[in-house]
Amino acid sequence: MIEVSRRSVLAIMAGGVASTGVAYAAVSSFSDEDLARVTLEKYLGKLNMRIEHLQQFVLAFRDRNPWLFPSEKLGDAITLLETAKLGQARQLLPAQKRSDLTHFDRWLVAEFHMLTDYAWRSSPGDPIRFTGWQSCTNPFATLDPPSNA
Repeated sequence: MIEVSRRSVLAIMAGGVASTGVAYAAVSSFSDEDLARVTLEKYLGKLNMRIEHLQQFVLAFRDRNPWLFPSEKLGDAITLLETAKLGQARQLLPAQKRSDLTHFDRWLVAEFHMLTDYAWRSSPGDPIRFTGWQSCTNPFATLDPPSNA
């Protein structure tokens, strides 16, 4: 029979408390920019984008779609899982939460294409810049109202 000393039990408990504290500190330090970056990198690969441009993009995205961002706790958990490359853990969430996260991912990627110069860069190594909302990028569009002549 294995005997466990009181010191061993205390050491194990102290380790558990310390690891819980570290995990909580890691999760509570995530921001909306962290969630956006890990989500975009999941679909688009490594982003060459300065933090200022990412912050502007996230602010514009949140202003245009405030209802799409997941709750703070869910966002922090997803950021941690995606950072640790454990994105498959999303399958453990309830169906509605999974659907909400998929909806968020799709809108984030779509708006990223519209609010940045990601698609217009001359090479994949060029930095990505926030450009803001462009109402029409078609140079041949006629935006004048039709005349009733």
